[in-house]
Amino acid sequence: MAIRLIPLLGLTLAVLCGTASAKQLAFSREELQLHYVWQYETAATQAFTLILPTETALPPWSAWRPAQADAFVFQQLLRDAREQFPDVSFRYSKTANGSTVDFQSTEPALLPQIKSWLAQQQETLFMAYLDQHYYKRHDGNNGRLIRPDHVRIATDSSPELQETAQALQRMIISSASEEQKQRYQNDEKSLVVAGLLNFVQSIPYDPLETANGQRGVGFLMPAQVLAQNRGDCDSKSTLLMSLLMALYPDLPQAIVYVPDHAFLAVSLSRRIGNEETIRIDGQPFIPLEVTGPAEIPPGIAGDKSQLYIRNNQYQYERVQLTTTNSTPN
Repeated sequence: MAIRLIPLLGLTLAVLCGTASAKQLAFSREELQLHYVWQYETAATQAFTLILPTETALPPWSAWRPAQADAFVFQQLLRDAREQFPDVSFRYSKTANGSTVDFQSTEPALLPQIKSWLAQQQETLFMAYLDQHYYKRHDGNNGRLIRPDHVRIATDSSPELQETAQALQRMIISSASEEQKQRYQNDEKSLVVAGLLNFVQSIPYDPLETANGQRGVGFLMPAQVLAQNRGDCDSKSTLLMSLLMALYPDLPQAIVYVPDHAFLAVSLSRRIGNEETIRIDGQPFIPLEVTGPAEIPPGIAGDKSQLYIRNNQYQYERVQLTTTNSTPN
């Protein structure tokens, strides 16, 4: 008998670009210091510095490699099987169709039990590998895929980026023009959400591909997006999610998946104008299109996103809320 690892694929999330120029006027990095010149809509141009955290609990992102997952799962599975069934002969082999664990037993009645145990243990080890590397299964149009665990990454990054988020929050509030304040009805949370969206949009878009056009790292952690000043749609969405979690942990958020794209959605208590909404667990959320370089305001989805939203062709994952006081500092 033999057991094979299920097919493992990588989820590709493509760019959704606009036409307007971003308002990041200058960027430079000096070790952990990130220097910006940035203009938020009609606000005055700001020159400021953000400081990256000195330590992080998150590993640098590495591209999904099925062969590495295969080797981890089956080598550990072989060790576990020999320990679980010491009187059974197990053998690991690698073929063109994937890895296998063959087994032989002098007790035929044990064969169904061994087969069932191997399948369950393979699943347990595979899930442990995904968890360790911040990956998650995703049911897409092309079957079951593997993608970054965006919500968990944002959740774990949020405490580390709290000072960064607070610095941006203070700058957005202090530099806001009267027109901006009136547009957001003097609601600081709405103003800051819009400002953070604009800031992340202004980070240059990068599809994270190799020189031959193939997907490269495919994703960057939030701190990596800031440090490298680049990111694709799901990387930038995860950065914005982590910044908002740091400031407003009780703000309902969800990352939304449509074919070849991802964007963030939030539920604000105060509506500003006639924003387009997307239904998340039966509640209206407004889209936040972070990809850029177009300066798309909160509540406006890109053309392709709008089509998928209206046809209910989207999936989402909610952020787990907390009750921590989220009063702006």
